[in-house]
Amino acid sequence: MTEIIQEPEEVEKKPMDNEGATKDLLDIKMLLDSKGVQFFLAYGAVLGAIRENDWIEYDDDIDLVITQKLTYKQRKEIGWALWDIGFKTWTDVVWNVYGRFEEAEAGYNGTEETGIIPCIRNVPVSIMFYYDNGKEWLCIPKKGGLPVLGIPYKFLEKGECIKFKGEQFLIPSPKIEYLEFTYGKDWKTPIEDKHAEQYWQIHDKNELVKKYWKE
Repeated sequence: MTEIIQEPEEVEKKPMDNEGATKDLLDIKMLLDSKGVQFFLAYGAVLGAIRENDWIEYDDDIDLVITQKLTYKQRKEIGWALWDIGFKTWTDVVWNVYGRFEEAEAGYNGTEETGIIPCIRNVPVSIMFYYDNGKEWLCIPKKGGLPVLGIPYKFLEKGECIKFKGEQFLIPSPKIEYLEFTYGKDWKTPIEDKHAEQYWQIHDKNELVKKYWKE
């Protein structure tokens, strides 16, 4: 079976551009706030904010999560608005759709239920739209794709606020339990190249294919 997800070969890793990342995050916050869209900092952004009160030097993107119910048009409009302020499509990641790799398209990739906006201005940003499947929150990047990431329901049920880069941000709660779930009990110890496990790494690939690639 083809790999579930593929990243480009020989991608040059660069230290996180702290100033650029901060500007990107604050501009995205301003845009989403203006549209009344609630979002969570997630994954490496939360780890850095809690552990270091800063970006993680070796992190390679900013992860944001949206669970709010939005129409397909509203999701597209967010993608268009990001384009208008200088965010272009981040094409370094491709997704496996029914066994064939597809590059990201401009703006929102996904359905009226779940999807992702992969964009880049100063640093790569993944804005992930999760849906509640009754047991957990899941993100499927494109129609015909497989879940990329999952978060237990309780972590995004309410969330909690922290101050980061001079602004208030919502993060998964309880935050320590979330970090332990995502990065293990040793989350306080910096480990380069340690990322949250993707959904297909945790679950049986063949079972996922049977469930999500059925006609």
